Amino acid sequence: MDQLSDLLRQFSISAGVFYSGQLCGLSDVSTGDELVGHIHVLRSGRLSIQSKQQQIEVVAPSLIFFPKPQAHRLIVDEQQPAELVCATIQYDNANHSALANALPEQMVLSLSQQAQFARTIELLFSEAFETDQGSLVIMDKLVEVLVTLLLRHNINQQSKHSGLIAGLLHPKLSQALAAMHKQAASKHSVEWLAEQAAMSRTSFIDTFKQTIGCSPGDYLVEWKINQAKQLLKQRKPIAWVASEVGYQSVSGFTRAFRANTNMSPKQWLDQHKPNN
Repeated sequence: MDQLSDLLRQFSISAGVFYSGQLCGLSDVSTGDELVGHIHVLRSGRLSIQSKQQQIEVVAPSLIFFPKPQAHRLIVDEQQPAELVCATIQYDNANHSALANALPEQMVLSLSQQAQFARTIELLFSEAFETDQGSLVIMDKLVEVLVTLLLRHNINQQSKHSGLIAGLLHPKLSQALAAMHKQAASKHSVEWLAEQAAMSRTSFIDTFKQTIGCSPGDYLVEWKINQAKQLLKQRKPIAWVASEVGYQSVSGFTRAFRANTNMSPKQWLDQHKPNN
């Protein structure tokens, strides 16, 4: 059961490379009000990353990922420039993402110890430092592949997980999550979901909240809205989308959509047209 693929089809991510090349001196990476992450791939040189929380010293080719907003400064010795690629990671919901919240505050991986990233990073560096037509779009797509590999790496690690990833790995909750993901349009009762997880109603609700960080109902609404976003991007009519994700009326769907995104389906779609 490939739940990570199912998740990324709904909780989609996009990358935008904003720097590639040699860096020397200081460079500040700021964050605004939106939920965004940042990724830096160091090809050569040394790099210090300073934030309010700590300072990270990177002395070998590495991949550094901040899944959530974290203002930081890149510091490079002016006498020893560093070669790197930097990108912003955006989530479909600019205010909240169960996927982002399930990840650690930061991930720092040495490239020499992560063979599974080698081919993608080799292609990324090739596009970044041997520029050709279409390289900017290709780099964005390759960074999105890197984030997917990072998610897979995080899931496969034996360390403690939290949030959505912990739910996917839970032997019982994973069954209820799979049912939600496959049948989002259905009116799932808590009792039915608890039955899928082979748990009592009370135990299911408590375990779900403690593990994933929200109630089953709230999670299902977010899943429905993310599914609706994918359909809206395909230019499906709003009334059809509302019905497809389980809402009996457009007004009910619009209220749920606005509560999740702070905008109506039409407003959201206007901001996510292909040419934007």
